[in-house]
Amino acid sequence: MPYQMSWLVEKRVIYAQLYGYVTQEDLAAYYQMMIDLAEESELLLHTFTDSSGMTGMKMSFRELQNMTFNGIHNLGWAILISPSKLNRFFASVVTQLSHKRGRQFETLEEGLHFLQEMDDSLPPIPMPVQSSIL
Repeated sequence: MPYQMSWLVEKRVIYAQLYGYVTQEDLAAYYQMMIDLAEESELLLHTFTDSSGMTGMKMSFRELQNMTFNGIHNLGWAILISPSKLNRFFASVVTQLSHKRGRQFETLEEGLHFLQEMDDSLPPIPMPVQSSIL
């Protein structure tokens, strides 16, 4: 599973894209990279995970729940972008069970609009350049 991760707003908003088929090992490496970036910030940190390019996932619900943002002490909103209603549903359940603030949206535009409304301390958030990795 290839992925890319970068700052949308330096030390405030992380944007990540996931591609292809996701395994537990892939997701563990992805979350570790997110935690490493999060450690650069003392401020409230928000994350966007764009899974529009994912083709599938092999992981139990419990494994997914145990990995979700446990190492980010200053997590604000964790936002998932997915065209799949099923993926958005599972993400909603996982964030509720882990007692994190999470929202799920079909499009990136919806997610950006939501976060901009929820945290007025953020500057205008730019639309990320989406990768062409497939």
